[in-house]
Amino acid sequence: MGANDTSTASFYADSDPEDREICLDARSEIPDRHPDMEPKAPSRTRAPRRIASLAKLVLCGAVLAGAATMLEPSSADAAVVEKIAAVIGDDSILLSELRTRAAPLIRVLASKAPAGPQRTAAESQVYKDVLSRMVEETLEAQAAERMKVTVSPEEIDRALENVAGQQKLTVDELLLAAEQRSGLSEVEYRAEIRRQVLEGKLLSQRVRGRIRITEEDLKNAYTRAVREERERREYRPEIILLKILPGSSPAAIATREQEAQNIYNQLKAGASFEDMAKQYSDEPKTKDKGGDMGIHAPIKTQAAQMGKRPALAEEVEARLMPLEPGEITAPFRLGDAILIMGVKSRQPSRFTTYEAAKEEMVQRLQNEILARENESWLADL
Repeated sequence: MGANDTSTASFYADSDPEDREICLDARSEIPDRHPDMEPKAPSRTRAPRRIASLAKLVLCGAVLAGAATMLEPSSADAAVVEKIAAVIGDDSILLSELRTRAAPLIRVLASKAPAGPQRTAAESQVYKDVLSRMVEETLEAQAAERMKVTVSPEEIDRALENVAGQQKLTVDELLLAAEQRSGLSEVEYRAEIRRQVLEGKLLSQRVRGRIRITEEDLKNAYTRAVREERERREYRPEIILLKILPGSSPAAIATREQEAQNIYNQLKAGASFEDMAKQYSDEPKTKDKGGDMGIHAPIKTQAAQMGKRPALAEEVEARLMPLEPGEITAPFRLGDAILIMGVKSRQPSRFTTYEAAKEEMVQRLQNEILARENESWLADL
């Protein structure tokens, strides 16, 4: 590292900050589905445990052995009328049904990943996840039959209108978006919505009268939602960096620390961050820009992980996350430098006030409770 680059690498995460484009995950949360109403495969973390807990479930080894062998039957399979992927009580899931259900996800995967071992492994995981979801749905259907719970076409229509309204789309636009995003036709999407409505009705019967949500619960949920959203929002950091020369004596270091404190005091008194950075900062890339570091993405976002936006080191980012635009950190030491940083601007939040978000927080907490109940209920079936 040359003399002019002192400490720059230390406050960046391990990524190249040059020539990056915006790439935000714009999917909004949909409160009527836990965690949302968009059709998708189940969580990978819970699928293996769920399958293992079903004493009557028999899995066909060929189904889970690998996606490559599942996509096209071999000539040896020509005489086989049908293969069974799983047996749940008196019901079974056919291999053809599994392939049909997984086909949209496989098509999306094929469009995003080149052929090779990684895609084959990903396809295999898709089949495992979809099979686990189909097992859950079969258990739910069996329970619904026993409890005489049904879903009418009108209920499906209302659910579609609800989801579309929450995303500020028409139903036709929602169906088109589902096809583009997940490869689901209208019939497939409506079938998925029906399954989700049925699951919700079963859970509602199970927990009816037992959901209790306090005002404190809602406020905690709002605080958590705001924090989680902030960790996804892009922002524009600014920096004043004072170098500490190698071999500096304790007295020299103390002098630099006092200089940093004096700068901080002037900033708190109303001095312009831009002017102070141009006058005092030793960071060559941002000095002439008044400390402006450009648009950054939080380190855990897709934009940062894919290298489409620069991200600061986690320890530095942690100091900036709580700040509102215009606020600054106190001077802090990082390697061979003393830093004062601020947030010049931040992507706007969709949350305005607690009261405005209160209804959404009620729905969010209900969904979390229902999700836990669903986990427990399916494990007991």
